[in-house]
Amino acid sequence: MKNLRVIVVSLLVSAAGLQTGQTVQAASIDNGSFMSLWNSYSHCQTTTDVNQLREDALTLTNAANHSLTQESFVLPLPGKLEQFVATPAARFAVDVTAMAAACSLRAGFAAVEAGKLDLAKELLQTVLSYQPQSEYAYYALQAKALLSEIEPSAIEVTLNRP
Repeated sequence: MKNLRVIVVSLLVSAAGLQTGQTVQAASIDNGSFMSLWNSYSHCQTTTDVNQLREDALTLTNAANHSLTQESFVLPLPGKLEQFVATPAARFAVDVTAMAAACSLRAGFAAVEAGKLDLAKELLQTVLSYQPQSEYAYYALQAKALLSEIEPSAIEVTLNRP
């Protein structure tokens, strides 16, 4: 009986070690991609060139739309132990969607100032796609306000709440 306990404890410690090793490796990869995203966001906040703003906004939007799928994490464990191991969440230190919305909104304003209204509409529509999520309501309201100035018939105003 004592040998069985030692074997079970050894398996659990090994499984924890495997999971910890996987997390450290993933963290180093995510840190590199996060720094790239942060650089794009910082560049978006400082540049005035509409084309560079558009590129930064697209980079951040693509990152915000990309998520870690359940199938991408594989930890080789016996079937009875797999039920006790959770898939690690892909997380960044900041909200990448908020960064994408802020950058797209800034790029939209810059495009309007440059007279590139079609580009502005495209960028602002991206911000509106985040509208169903309440934490991005500020960005969506700003995008709606600017779109209503560009093309008053583009925004449908309703008094009904969803």
